[in-house]
Amino acid sequence: MTAFVLGATGFVGREVVRQLCIRGTTTVAHVRPDSGRLEDWRRTFGELGAEVDTSPWDAVQLAAALRAKRPAQLYILIGTTRSKAKSDQVEGDIYEQVDLKLTQLAALAARASEASPRLVYLSSVGADASARSAYLRARGRAEAVVQGAGLPWVIARPSLITGEREDGRLGERSAAVLGDGLLAIASVLGGRSLRSKYRSTTPDILASALIRIGEAPAHDRVVDGADLR
Repeated sequence: MTAFVLGATGFVGREVVRQLCIRGTTTVAHVRPDSGRLEDWRRTFGELGAEVDTSPWDAVQLAAALRAKRPAQLYILIGTTRSKAKSDQVEGDIYEQVDLKLTQLAALAARASEASPRLVYLSSVGADASARSAYLRARGRAEAVVQGAGLPWVIARPSLITGEREDGRLGERSAAVLGDGLLAIASVLGGRSLRSKYRSTTPDILASALIRIGEAPAHDRVVDGADLR
């Protein structure tokens, strides 16, 4: 079995690559060809046992890579932050430019490759194409792209993902601690389903869940809450 990971250098992507390699899955980690850390990523992923693909974000070239590797799963674990978008000189609505447009490109490439991989899309709790939040709106629209690609798919909707990030999101960690505390109180008062859905998770737990739902017989489903832990 081969797995192709888009967003391999991200917080969750790195852990997905690591766990896939431990499982003995032939793993292809995608890294942007213009990444300033390309050689570091080659070394890091190579030590894990993964192959690095540097196809540009171009539907034709990415489709050719997928056609050659014929992965059983295409993990779409892409996203951005305002600080990263600024350093990458992304203009306009950053979530539309990255979260949505790159997902559209990935789905188009996967379909054109004729490899028929299962699309494993990392979304977010609250994703909705009509949401007021630009981030959740883009995620909701990206989910629709995945669902309409004509390929088997699974969508994961975790809540906050905590842990030691390279970009050090103190606000996110604080929100997770506060939110988990409030959810624990809600659980005692009878809100167990609420706590299950919105409780924070960590990249290792989430990566394990993504691999599990990516390889499971059931597909064409949205997974959240306790099913991602």
